[in-house]
Amino acid sequence: MQVLLADKLEDRCLEALWELGLTVHNRPELKEVALSEALSALNPEILVVRSTRVTAEMMAAAPALELIIRAGAGYDTIDVGAASDRGIFVANCPGKNAVAVAELTFGLILALDRFIPENVLDAREGRWNKAAYSKGRGSRAGRWA
Repeated sequence: MQVLLADKLEDRCLEALWELGLTVHNRPELKEVALSEALSALNPEILVVRSTRVTAEMMAAAPALELIIRAGAGYDTIDVGAASDRGIFVANCPGKNAVAVAELTFGLILALDRFIPENVLDAREGRWNKAAYSKGRGSRAGRWA
């Protein structure tokens, strides 16, 4: 079975597919016309994307296509109606990036508490206002309140 990976995925994902005995075409650079051409040339049964748009025309280029997997939450970049019309299953991987989202959320909370956006703006304009930026609540209260 042939799998076309049309977006950048971690090496461990590739290795897991190879261990299953699948033929994997790792082509993360494919977008738009180039993706249609690759689908036509390779005619894979499975297409894996992250943020790459998959249109009805692209699906038509690969008659053997049975499954499109969005390696992430949602499937708004995939023409689900066209996939349904062609009998192609569409799946996604919700929650796979939950840790990264949580880390980013906490990072942004800290940035706001420590006035980092304002600090950066002032620093770029040649100002340093240490007194204004040392009033983060997290540093004194030890808790978010």
